[in-house]
Amino acid sequence: MLSEMQGFFEEMSLLSVTVRLILATMLGSIVGIERANKRYAAGIRTFALVCLGSALATVTGLYFAAMSDGAADISRIPSQLLCGIGFLGAGTIIVTDRRQIKGLTTAAGLWVTASMGIAIGAGLPGPALVCFVLILITNYYMHYMTRYVENHTRTMGLYVELERNTVPELLDLIKNKSGYKIESMERRSETPIVEGDIILRVEIDMGRRIKHSIIINDVMELEGIHYAEEIA
Repeated sequence: MLSEMQGFFEEMSLLSVTVRLILATMLGSIVGIERANKRYAAGIRTFALVCLGSALATVTGLYFAAMSDGAADISRIPSQLLCGIGFLGAGTIIVTDRRQIKGLTTAAGLWVTASMGIAIGAGLPGPALVCFVLILITNYYMHYMTRYVENHTRTMGLYVELERNTVPELLDLIKNKSGYKIESMERRSETPIVEGDIILRVEIDMGRRIKHSIIINDVMELEGIHYAEEIA
């Protein structure tokens, strides 16, 4: 049964190619659902089109090779395709005004989805489906693992908007009451929520792994602190 299915996907018939393209579109769109749920720019349609285009380009490369009796370089289109997807992925990566990098996972998702499309186009639905399952596991389940690890690291970056005369109290809280070590502190030039406030970015070494929300709650309890959040 498996050999017959593999033989069908290796054919260059219109039906085989159509099934490959439909499969690529379906799997790509499902991968894009996770990104769309988080309101990223690259969502269902982007991932579906990337996977579909990769599959079609690979099928075209195989067709050229068959038409030229093997003289055409089969690897040229897939290799150039992955390079091109790199440029598309780079467009999803941004650096926010707080120096946080966003979009790396989306860029990586586009790249691996293109690879999945190449496998489908080459007539390898089995490895493509394995890749599809692993993408879903990585995006949906490893997300929680990543959040847990990031929220329990020994070091953290803290973005604080506060009144100028509250700075000594903040430093006292971090260094004395909590026993943490300040690695660096930088005053930022962004516009604060409350006029007259100053903005600080503080890198803290806690000396042990604790939940970061505890620190943020302690900071927010200080009078004169108007906003605080963790930043990467």
